[in-house]
Amino acid sequence: MVAALQVTAPPLPGRGRLLGGVSGRLTAGLIGLLLLTATVSAGAIYQMHRMTASLDRLVQDNFEPLLDAQDLVQRVQILVALSPKLLNARNSFEIDNLQLQIVDMFDMLDSGLEQIRASGSLTSHGAAIARQRDALHAAIDQLIALVRRQMQLRDDIVRARHRVDVLLNPAKSAVTVAEGGNARGAALAAVLYQASLATDPSEIDRGRTAVRALLDHPAADGLSLQASQIAALIDGDSSVFAIRRLQIDLEQKLQGEAGNTNLRANQLVYAVTNLGAELRRLTQQARRQARESVHRATIRTSIVMLIAAVMAATLVVYLRISVLQRLVALRNGVASSAAGARVDVADDGRDEIGDLARSLRHFIEVIGAKEDELRLLAATDVLTGLANRRDFMFRAEAEMLRTRRYNFPLCVMMMDIDHFKKVNDTWGHAAGDEVIRQVAAIARDICRSVDIVGRIGGEEFAVLLPQTSINGALIVAERLREMVAGRSVAISRGQSINVSISVGVAETAAERDELAPLLGRADAALYEAKQRGRNRVCVAKSSGSGAASAKEAVLY
Repeated sequence: MVAALQVTAPPLPGRGRLLGGVSGRLTAGLIGLLLLTATVSAGAIYQMHRMTASLDRLVQDNFEPLLDAQDLVQRVQILVALSPKLLNARNSFEIDNLQLQIVDMFDMLDSGLEQIRASGSLTSHGAAIARQRDALHAAIDQLIALVRRQMQLRDDIVRARHRVDVLLNPAKSAVTVAEGGNARGAALAAVLYQASLATDPSEIDRGRTAVRALLDHPAADGLSLQASQIAALIDGDSSVFAIRRLQIDLEQKLQGEAGNTNLRANQLVYAVTNLGAELRRLTQQARRQARESVHRATIRTSIVMLIAAVMAATLVVYLRISVLQRLVALRNGVASSAAGARVDVADDGRDEIGDLARSLRHFIEVIGAKEDELRLLAATDVLTGLANRRDFMFRAEAEMLRTRRYNFPLCVMMMDIDHFKKVNDTWGHAAGDEVIRQVAAIARDICRSVDIVGRIGGEEFAVLLPQTSINGALIVAERLREMVAGRSVAISRGQSINVSISVGVAETAAERDELAPLLGRADAALYEAKQRGRNRVCVAKSSGSGAASAKEAVLY
């Protein structure tokens, strides 16, 4: 029985695979998430750089040239506005001032064209704009020359008119002074004056004819004009008629050149406007491409983020199933084991949690084995292997409750080794221990598995016989006494002794009989057996009250 108290601890569990375990899988998952995050970040940074570069190119290639084209349109419009001012210039100073402004505008126009050409936006409009610019420049130069020529002719007209006045003043004076005098001089002066104001070549021709008729008339002698003077009035490059004729031609040419200048300016405005429209089209195209690039980048980033979210969700589900649920199961198992329940903490995973589960299971098994060992030690008499007094009383109380519930018969035997002190004093305590072990072995062999056999004192034993009447208990007691008396106990090499026992038997007296009175009656019967000479069985006869005494014990 002592050998049964030696509990063998289970072996320690082996370690799980590190790379294939939870740490390895979590590490791989985290590395995957880190790589995916790095990929997303790098992709986003790359797309941002691309969009930034695209916007820079958009600004450089389209917005700036578009602004330059708008400046060109404004400058051309300024040039167009300067043309009427040239026609209305009153003197050379105003013409020189307007010419300087026009030169500045052309310089600014050339600078803007050069900037647009440098940006590459003049590939399809450069030649047309350059031709229109050169034509406008030539038209404005010709217009300036014509204006200067017109101004010179205007001065010539003034001088010619002055000469006519000088020539005709004596005649007009004579006509004015002489009452009823010759009116030819006055008529000649009027015709010449009207000729200086003529706006049509036919008027000039009629004026020349009228002057010739007045000079050819016999009454013209009173004018006192020389032939050279007459020729100067009618014919010659410096005549009023010739100068006015040149002035009219120049004015017509000037009007035509001004219209040509406006036409060239409008063509240049149209070309530059087309350039602006083309630049706006390119700008819209670039913006559309930028939006499409951003849309594609957004879709790619969204897909990558969706993959990252799926991976993160998968990792969370894996952590919940493969880690958290298993850890919760381990916690519940440990808690149940701590509460006293025998729960198998099972986890066959080849990872760290499996190692932890196997270690906990090993720990629980060791603790359970130690608890069984302690429980066995607490309930067992170490010398005999029988129930000790505490365990015997506990089990006997439970059996008494069952007996009262089902109204079964029950008996108790109290037995004591006769003259046991003499054995110890004569042969020593080792011999006494051997005697106790032999008596316990005989009692264990004779009694049933349902019987409760216990050592409740030094050499005193008790046996509880469930569902046994007094007659059956007496048979068991007598067999036990005979077997002890008939067995020799070897105490040393070649030496043995014989011992005997005295037995007291008691039966439950009523349905509500308690264990303590029952044991008391059995102990009283044992005392009676000792008094009657030992090595015998006595039975206790219970009274109506259930009390036991030595007087109620009778020999069997």
